[in-house]
Amino acid sequence: RHYFTPRTKLSMNEKESFRQSKKWQNFRKKMFTESSRDFVTHKKLRSGYRLHHLDLNPDHYEDVSDPSHFENLNSDIHSVVHKLYTYYKKDPLIIDRLRELLERMKEINS
Repeated sequence: RHYFTPRTKLSMNEKESFRQSKKWQNFRKKMFTESSRDFVTHKKLRSGYRLHHLDLNPDHYEDVSDPSHFENLNSDIHSVVHKLYTYYKKDPLIIDRLRELLERMKEINS
């Protein structure tokens, strides 16, 4: 028997090749037209912003059929989201601890 083994990762070349395609460029422009603000911070998108894939399955990387699977993020926030997600998927309470830490910082620095 032959079993299908899902891919665990796309190479940077595969991602870059897709990001250069007309399909991606047109979709990215459409998403920017719908919102030129960072989803997390609500700040204006800066040059080099990312159209973030919420679906991390490599087999779905080129699927742009559902716009709800994407959000515009400035590049720094995009990096933070990916870093936090690696912890969040194992321990969702990280968000509560992060909120507590930020609130304490806000109080100390007010």
